[in-house]
Amino acid sequence: MKFANAFRDTMFRFKLTGLEIAEKTGLTTTQISHFRNGIKNPRIDSVEKILEVFTQEQREYMLNLVAKAYKDETIASEAAKEEE
Repeated sequence: MKFANAFRDTMFRFKLTGLEIAEKTGLTTTQISHFRNGIKNPRIDSVEKILEVFTQEQREYMLNLVAKAYKDETIASEAAKEEE
């Protein structure tokens, strides 16, 4: 779900539409919607297409969100193990 949240937040912050991203990437609007809403996880080639059409600022913003979510998940997992 990390990708979906980061993707949705990035689209919102930079006022990007699913149609705009679909047209630039060659992906369908349905695929973009599924990725944004966490219905499906994108394949790596789809992620690459999305990141290629983002500006550097948009890429950095989204990847920082993914990294933060991963870090938070790791910390929570380690804390849960310590409680056992």
